[in-house]
Amino acid sequence: MTQQNQAAPDVAGWATTSRTITHDVLAALGLPQDLVQTEPGRAVRLVGEQLAERAADPQLQTEQDRIFNSQVIMGFTAEFLISVHGARWDWMIDASSPLGGRWVVTDFVHPMGQETAPVDVPGLAHEAAASGDPSLVDVINRAERLSMIRVFR
Repeated sequence: MTQQNQAAPDVAGWATTSRTITHDVLAALGLPQDLVQTEPGRAVRLVGEQLAERAADPQLQTEQDRIFNSQVIMGFTAEFLISVHGARWDWMIDASSPLGGRWVVTDFVHPMGQETAPVDVPGLAHEAAASGDPSLVDVINRAERLSMIRVFR
């Protein structure tokens, strides 16, 4: 199937699904569902601690656990970048992808007005979860570096 014949991706639906993941995880932890928007650093710290506890013994991790961890890392990384850096989800055409494109977080607001780069947050989340070291803070730091949003390195 060529790109012209494919339906346009539902960016709003994808963004809603990502936000729903964060809301569900926060609610399960007994935290306010909007914590990523109101206190992004606190939300990342608390959820990151939970992910670290869950992954303490990689031998006990199932494929389902890795998929869940990947979804949580993706959702929280994206929502952090959106809340803190004014970014947004988008679909980027990529011929090397079997889907013909990939979901990225893009349009970061750089504090000095410099150009930024889109970030393949689902790819970063998948790598972290598959490695057995799903550090949410490390993924966010990597995403910020790849986006070129950081003023100081």
